[in-house]
Amino acid sequence: MLKNRTSIKVKGLNQERALNNISKTIKIYNYKRQEHNLGEFEVDVKFTKKITKLIEKEGLEVVDIKNKGLLYNFFTLFKRFGIIAGLVFVVLFYVIQYNFVLKIEVWGGSTTENAQVKEFVQKNMPGNFKNNIQTEELEVLVRNNFDFVSSVSIAIVGQSIIVNLNPSVLPDEMQGKFQPLVSDYDGLIKEINLVQGTLNCEVGDIVQKGDILVMPYILDSNGTLYEVQPSAEIIADVWLNASVSHYDYKIVQYRTGRSVTISEVLLGDKVIYNNTHDIDFKDYECETYSQNLTDILLPFVLRKTIYYEIETEEIFQDFDEVKSEIISQAREKALIFFDKNDIIIDENYSISEGAGCHIVNYTISVQKNIGGNDAS
Repeated sequence: MLKNRTSIKVKGLNQERALNNISKTIKIYNYKRQEHNLGEFEVDVKFTKKITKLIEKEGLEVVDIKNKGLLYNFFTLFKRFGIIAGLVFVVLFYVIQYNFVLKIEVWGGSTTENAQVKEFVQKNMPGNFKNNIQTEELEVLVRNNFDFVSSVSIAIVGQSIIVNLNPSVLPDEMQGKFQPLVSDYDGLIKEINLVQGTLNCEVGDIVQKGDILVMPYILDSNGTLYEVQPSAEIIADVWLNASVSHYDYKIVQYRTGRSVTISEVLLGDKVIYNNTHDIDFKDYECETYSQNLTDILLPFVLRKTIYYEIETEEIFQDFDEVKSEIISQAREKALIFFDKNDIIIDENYSISEGAGCHIVNYTISVQKNIGGNDAS
């Protein structure tokens, strides 16, 4: 038998009914009823731990568990070679994977620009094998295909390709279609210093996030329209808001610091190696990471699953005991939106209460340049 299966022998009454309930969750193979209230059946090996819990839940007793299958026999034979075989295996995979690039990082541009360059580099690489990658050729391709790049350097560092971009600054006459200048904040406009474009707001206006401040064109004395890059310094009173909630009673879960890592090497969909450990945590959460060891010849994938032990705790804490701390947290949260050039005009907070919950709302009024451009 090629597939890994686990043969489980159980003891107890009403086995058919119990296994019928279990089969709604996990597929069961080759059930055989034996004497003395014994029964035997098979499941895929990956469900072994899960099904033992279901069996106990149904009131049956697990008498014996055996793993079988060609792949399982291979794993057993492999493990018998001991530490030497394991070390050889690890070294082999390390040597193989170190010759391949696993990640591309792009620095220097905006998030959108970096994503475009990353996708382009990935498509134009001759493969992930380091010796086949000519960084000079990739640099030329990036420069020739992206107008926003004035120069670029590409280097292979470890198992990563690092792409450093220097964005180009085009003169106005070389720019194409322009976008209007919009506000990123809600505020009251106090001062305007227009550099270029046509104003769409006045001093005293209350604007909301997304409102157009400056249109991307100008009109000459003859009424002819010319597209330009809008630019202005627009000073406004802006309100930075944040809130923090406090519950007098809450249930929290946290990681204890204990964890168990299970590593697997897959060839396609088949697990060819694993270092399975028992998870003896009462409660846990897990995270899974995968990375290609190679994408040529044989598609080996390394998959790691980390099980983190978690504990649950009930917390009772009166709001008055931590009022100052909660107000401070709300203020710090509001200050996330504060820039070093902003001027604080005023700040205040309010507290609302209901159903064992207190909400602190903190507001900081600042003077901010919402135009996004200095008038220099």
